[in-house]
Amino acid sequence: ATAMNVRDLPTHQAAVANWLARKYKVAPEPVAALVAEAHVLSRSSKLPAHLILAVMAIESSFHPYVQSQAGAQGLMQVMTDIHAQKYEKYGGKLAAFDPLTNMRVGTRVLQEYIKLKGGVEEGLLFYLGGDMVQSDTGYVAKVLAEQAKLDQVAAGQKVSTQP
Repeated sequence: ATAMNVRDLPTHQAAVANWLARKYKVAPEPVAALVAEAHVLSRSSKLPAHLILAVMAIESSFHPYVQSQAGAQGLMQVMTDIHAQKYEKYGGKLAAFDPLTNMRVGTRVLQEYIKLKGGVEEGLLFYLGGDMVQSDTGYVAKVLAEQAKLDQVAAGQKVSTQP
C-alpha cells in the first residue's frame, strides 16, 4: 500500500506531510509515503523534494486518479500517451494511476524538461504544455509559491493552509 505512519518520517518530513494532508483534505498516511518518496526521488533526480511535491499539489491536489481533458493522468498529471515508454518498466500505461509510479515518471519528465529548457521556470512551463504554451498562465508562480510554503513548513514555521 502507498501509505506509512507519519511518525516514521523525520520531523521536517512529518510536518510537510501533515500540512499537505490538512491543506488538500487527504489522509496523512498516503501523503507521508509520497513525501518520503519525494525525498528519495530528490536524491536521484537532483530536484528539490518540495518542488516535486509542489508540482503534485498544483497538478492534482494529491488526488492520484485525476485525468485532464488533454489526457494527463495521475498525481503529477503526466501525459501518459506521450510518455508511454517511460511506463513500460512499470507494467505499461495503466501504471500512471499508481501514485509512486506516477511520481517516478513525472519526476523524470520534469527533470528532462528542466535540463532541456535550461532552468526550473522554463522546465515547469514546458511541463505544463510543451511548445503549445506560449505564455505563463500563473502556473510557474503557483508551483514555486507552493514549494516556498513547503520549505517554510519543513523549517518549522507556521504556514496557513488557506489559499
